[in-house]
Amino acid sequence: MRFVRSLIIICILSLAPLQTSAESDITGWGKAKWGMTHSTVKKYFDINPWEPGSTPTCKAKKKTRIWGRDFAVAFYFDERSADGKLYKVVLVHFDNDLRDNDWLNSIKDMLVEKYGTPESFSVREKMKTSHWISSEGQLKLTTVTGRTVMCALEYVAMNTEGKKL
Repeated sequence: MRFVRSLIIICILSLAPLQTSAESDITGWGKAKWGMTHSTVKKYFDINPWEPGSTPTCKAKKKTRIWGRDFAVAFYFDERSADGKLYKVVLVHFDNDLRDNDWLNSIKDMLVEKYGTPESFSVREKMKTSHWISSEGQLKLTTVTGRTVMCALEYVAMNTEGKKL
């Protein structure tokens, strides 16, 4: 009886890490989901009119706060119309305060907790890039520490702009 009880406890303990480290799929950013139409994105986010240029892009009117920092948000669509489908969201923050960069690690830790260990990580001089890939999308975190601090999060659908979602 003691052997069976020990075996059950071992089984439960071995399954516990699997349950706590469940990784989320990258289906968009927040309420913005891949394939959502421009008109639907407008219902969830206060966005500006279309940006000039050939890439159908709209920026959020207000910045979003992540770890006490304001990030500009841009939404990318496959066509410039109310029916255009969302395929990418980019968040960017620039900071002149070079003294405190701990928040950059906090953002990466938050992403690791949500999406698991990045598929790849690279360092090139003062630029660090982490890349997550899931069945629905991918996420790239890029940080640069130099004269200014830059942090960019790029969420992209696995179906890219060249393919209709």
